[in-house]
Amino acid sequence: MRSIFRLQPLAAAVYAAGLGFGAGCALAQSSVRQSLPPVTVSADHESYLAPESATATRTETPSLQSPQSTQVVPLSVIQDQSALNLGDALRNVAGVQSDFGFNGSAQPLAILRGFPSISMTAMGSMSGSSTYYIDGSKVAGVPINMANVQSVEVIKGPSSVLYGRAEPGGLINVVTKPIGSMPAFSLEQTLGHYGLSRTSIEASGPVNTDGTVRGRAAASYYSANSIRDYVTDKLGAITASLAWVPDSHTSVTATIDYSNQRYRTDYGVPAVGNRPANLPWSRQFNDSPALSGTKTSSFSLEGTHQLSDAWQIKAKMLSVRGDTSEVDVTPYRLDVGAGMSPGDNCLGSGNPMCRYYFYARPKGKYKLDQFNIDFVGKFDTGGVRHTVLVGFDTYTSRKSGTTYFQQLSAVDIYSPLLGATPRLDTALSSPLDVRDQNRWTSAYVQDQLAFGNGVFLTGALRHDRTSAVYASDASTSPNTASFTTPRLGVVWQFAPNQAVYAQYQDAVSANNGRDSVTQEALKAEKASQIEIGHKIELLDGKFSSTVALYQLVKRNRGGSVPIDTAPYYNTVTIGKARSRGLEWDVSGEITKRLSLIASYAYTDTKVTEDPTYQGKQLANVAHHTASLWARYAFDSQWSGGAGVFAQSRRQGDVGNTFQLPGYARVDAMLAYRFVLSSAKAALQFNIDNLFGKKYYTASHQFVSDWIKLGTPRTAKLTLRLDY
Repeated sequence: MRSIFRLQPLAAAVYAAGLGFGAGCALAQSSVRQSLPPVTVSADHESYLAPESATATRTETPSLQSPQSTQVVPLSVIQDQSALNLGDALRNVAGVQSDFGFNGSAQPLAILRGFPSISMTAMGSMSGSSTYYIDGSKVAGVPINMANVQSVEVIKGPSSVLYGRAEPGGLINVVTKPIGSMPAFSLEQTLGHYGLSRTSIEASGPVNTDGTVRGRAAASYYSANSIRDYVTDKLGAITASLAWVPDSHTSVTATIDYSNQRYRTDYGVPAVGNRPANLPWSRQFNDSPALSGTKTSSFSLEGTHQLSDAWQIKAKMLSVRGDTSEVDVTPYRLDVGAGMSPGDNCLGSGNPMCRYYFYARPKGKYKLDQFNIDFVGKFDTGGVRHTVLVGFDTYTSRKSGTTYFQQLSAVDIYSPLLGATPRLDTALSSPLDVRDQNRWTSAYVQDQLAFGNGVFLTGALRHDRTSAVYASDASTSPNTASFTTPRLGVVWQFAPNQAVYAQYQDAVSANNGRDSVTQEALKAEKASQIEIGHKIELLDGKFSSTVALYQLVKRNRGGSVPIDTAPYYNTVTIGKARSRGLEWDVSGEITKRLSLIASYAYTDTKVTEDPTYQGKQLANVAHHTASLWARYAFDSQWSGGAGVFAQSRRQGDVGNTFQLPGYARVDAMLAYRFVLSSAKAALQFNIDNLFGKKYYTASHQFVSDWIKLGTPRTAKLTLRLDY
């Protein structure tokens, strides 16, 4: 433990920097809340009750009055479960499952209500595709630093009306830690199996004597190897924020963030027959001699001002710049090298496996810029209370960098010879430059009407103008389109603590691809959803439950049709798929000693129109998923927790040619709180996968060779100090 305390001089330096900078350093993180509550640590255990979220409506609307299912995973759950990546936190939410993600554990790819959070029809690089929101701003390819996360919000179903350019299953919003109005300093160290280590330092508080200028600075470093051969994850991050809060009506926050992620992607194991190959837990075929990486810097500026008693203005600007190096070795059962490596004889059985630098991008760049402004007004007309939102936003993104294709030696999956793979040689590779751009400009309006007697009506409309292109021919014109998207919801709060609701909402996502035969722009992907639900708050508001029933239909999904140059196919937007189901989320405090968060989802998916896959189930979507995590406080110092996370069998690919078996994983925790000198301290021991269950988390829906395994039994020890 002595190494932990040696970090205190560095922590003090970070604290001094965080409270003494004057030029406005900070991360794309949460805006300063108007009340800016003090950051304090109580001897009592934090509740699992989800905090209110404004993300679903972009206004301060109580959950019982919102016609949409939302679940929030609070910091207390993230800490108790020692959730060190976003995927671990999302396991607590009904209707959220895992897809195959690239770029290491800091950039997971999720499935919500049956549909991935990134379009699988639009063209684009496989890497850097993980999409989510950070403090309400959409980002893709940005590592999530869980040491800087306050909570994780999941807005179920379409959110295009207020956020645009969205997949229909839902929206994942990562809320970062706020600036405190009182001086606070914390230090945390986690150590665990397979070289796991995470160190984080944070300081927050007022800069001047009257507290109108407040700052926050934080730094963290995460490093972990794996039972999986050659797999590693490293993420270093620095964050600093400065807020000006002259009075209760105005706040302006500037934030800068820098992160450096290095990783080697785990491509999993292939399917042999209709099941994952029976291989040692450690076996993996990406032995690239160099790590891939992402260096990301971002700057945000946001502010709120109360214009009058009735109207408020909120605005935010975010700019992200990234440098990437993607040099993973990709295993694939087919020989697509056109004779570049004679004798490999990869004929598609899954063994032997060909391997490639598959469109590797050793020097890539991406840019993302967005701006939005909202006007929120509250007023009465004829006895009806209105909360009106009028907004405008613009979003642009661009990726660049030459990609290379190079075939490598094949391997026998049962007796592979690995560890001598050469570095990418661009002189021996096939280069490809692609124009990859996306631009949206949008306006939206929403009116939330309170009629009295517990009746609330929400109506919204959004208009988008889009331009998107992904093409190797620089002269290719962008696909341009305009959309108008509606939303209508009604809530009846028939009791002070419960309500029923119904909602209809559309979703839209512009397509950047073209028909390779006709060269016509592909149609935009669209979706619509009908949802009804029930919400209740029990035990004096300390425990909440949301039950939702929905049907979601996505149109213009990608479908493949053969062309003359067989065996190649042309992707066109002709498909349709349907997801319907039931979701139940509960969380909060049962007694002063017992807190829990639990979920259950039944998800039924089906491809309803497609020339090849009609009648098939969507990949990676289990019919049944469930989670239950409970913490019991034995006294003011000792607490213990345990939970189970389970999924039934899932289809592994779009053709339903193989399946991933169901599983149930059990985790456990024991924590002790005490006073150490002037600090409030907590020592926590976690065991993930207590019974060592071997299970599979996801597969790439278009490939039979990339099936990811879950982690084996893993122990973690965490020390937290709060001053």
